[in-house]
Amino acid sequence: MRRISKELKLYGYLGFLAIVLSYVIAQLYVKSHLPELGWTISDWLINYEDGGFKRRGLAGSIFFFIQDSLKIPLNTQVFIIQTLFFLLIFYCFARLLLSKKLNWDILILLCSPLCLLFIPVNIFNSGRKEIILMALLVFYVNGKPDRFKNGLLFTGYIIGLFLHELFYFYLPFVMAAYMIKAKKTDLQYIVSLFAASTLVVFVLFFCGGELNQGQSLEFLQQRGVQFNKWNIFTYDAVRERKDMLDAYPSYMLFASELLLMIWLFFLFVKKYLPQKVNTFKAFIVISLVWVSPLYFLGADWFRWNHIYSLLLIILIISSLPDNESKTPYIEGKMNLPLLLLNVFFFIVFFLHIQYDTSGNSIKSVIQYIKGKTPF
Repeated sequence: MRRISKELKLYGYLGFLAIVLSYVIAQLYVKSHLPELGWTISDWLINYEDGGFKRRGLAGSIFFFIQDSLKIPLNTQVFIIQTLFFLLIFYCFARLLLSKKLNWDILILLCSPLCLLFIPVNIFNSGRKEIILMALLVFYVNGKPDRFKNGLLFTGYIIGLFLHELFYFYLPFVMAAYMIKAKKTDLQYIVSLFAASTLVVFVLFFCGGELNQGQSLEFLQQRGVQFNKWNIFTYDAVRERKDMLDAYPSYMLFASELLLMIWLFFLFVKKYLPQKVNTFKAFIVISLVWVSPLYFLGADWFRWNHIYSLLLIILIISSLPDNESKTPYIEGKMNLPLLLLNVFFFIVFFLHIQYDTSGNSIKSVIQYIKGKTPF
């Protein structure tokens, strides 16, 4: 019986990612053309037209300008931006994988439900502004660093804060990506990045208005956009925190899922990057402390987990030895126990998302399972 070469297996893996990408783009197209739009679209359309300068308002104002100039509908613009950034993310991941000495452990972890497979599983929330941060980092770690890429990382991150302030909670990942690629600690670059980003956050906090100054929905309706009841402009932070307390089992499970992902990452680093164990251990502690306020400020713990996990695996993959040969490199055999654990994790997370997005009702999940099984 003829054995399949490792190169062909890797190309098959990349083909699987291409199928996932195609599914995501198709679903985003459907979402962008629904009669009533929801969270993913509304997140991009926060603007300065309603009340002036505010948090997250830059993207919406740019979309308004394009609509006025080129007559492109807002929902179409958002779909195009989402598609371009997802294409960039998957393309850069493919390039990064081909440039490294790989093993099946990292390929399995990359397809965990908190990394790339989160996107199709939770399509309801996929395509929000964090894809800009993901694309920025995975693009930066590809190839050798140069003045252009260093400048792009700096300016792209600062501009990103005007799109969404949550970027600030993942600042350690941006700094770590720079240090991994530069292979040194450039204090001038790091301190400048910290100072500039902190200043922007202070300006947004003290000078920026609320996301909805009272007329956002009316302005958007005049521009041809109609939202359902679930959108960023009707978000109530106080009620969300109350709902979090009422649904504490769900959030305890979210915390457990993140800890499991971090544990699997740490085992990988310990096995394949033993010389960097202490570095990654310190980074995980620092980054968790830095990102922790976000878990109090917002209820989307599944999103925070996804962003954290995907950014962390970008750093891990970029730390692997370079593949100097012209052919793809995969060492070792398929890790069957890890694969089975990942499949089980996927099933649990998939059902958990159904539980969480259906109003934190276990009864709803049971009904969902019954509706999907023939018996």
